Amino acid sequence: MLVFTVLYCAFVMPHFCDDRQIGKADNFKRNMAGNDGKKQSLSVLSEIAGIAVFFATALGLMLQAYVLPFLAVWQICLTGAVCMVIFKVLTPSEAVRSVPLSMLLLIVGTLAMAGALSATGAGELIGEVIAGFNVISKNSYVIGLAFFLLTFVLAQFMSNRGTMLILYPIAIATCNKINADPRGLLILIEAGALTAFMTPMPTAAVPAMMEGGGYSQKDLVRGGWLFAVLSCVICVGWIMTIFPIIS
Repeated sequence: MLVFTVLYCAFVMPHFCDDRQIGKADNFKRNMAGNDGKKQSLSVLSEIAGIAVFFATALGLMLQAYVLPFLAVWQICLTGAVCMVIFKVLTPSEAVRSVPLSMLLLIVGTLAMAGALSATGAGELIGEVIAGFNVISKNSYVIGLAFFLLTFVLAQFMSNRGTMLILYPIAIATCNKINADPRGLLILIEAGALTAFMTPMPTAAVPAMMEGGGYSQKDLVRGGWLFAVLSCVICVGWIMTIFPIIS
């Protein structure tokens, strides 16, 4: 998958993501800087402070659990943003314009959907139905394909990590019923969740990319369907060969 993804993004994906998106991205950057797209040059102190705040915030996020356990992740990010204004890296108006409000509202909506699927048990119900269908099958590739597709589809409407946590015990219970090895199935569940990028719901990185690049839901589907199909073939074929459920 690593080799395939690099080659696909280098040679195939540019045909789906054409240059018309660049203008939208430039408009987004101009809106952040102001209507004329120009920004006053920074003083030496502000420039140094901006670099220092950036790296301090990044280190704080990476080491939060060890060095700053008393601070939440959002508090570290907010502190960095406030410091950018204090040290005049951004003016207050620039800081306000830099907030991607549409992206934030999109993330709020996806979290609500994900929370509903998890809290109501809809995700577990769907998984158990699929698992019940597949315990009658003795073919590793059939079972692996079913769980990959199930994970991929569910992760389009809720967080990929939440989908994995829901389906792990279902996969283990399925393998226990047919006395099978669950390792390959667990790997496939993770692969299915982490290749689900056709909606903005699986991870916050997707709406961030949509906002910055000017992409729409139609663009995600247009650019992602072939990658999803090929990923499914590669993951199921390779993983079920190396870690077959039924030996």
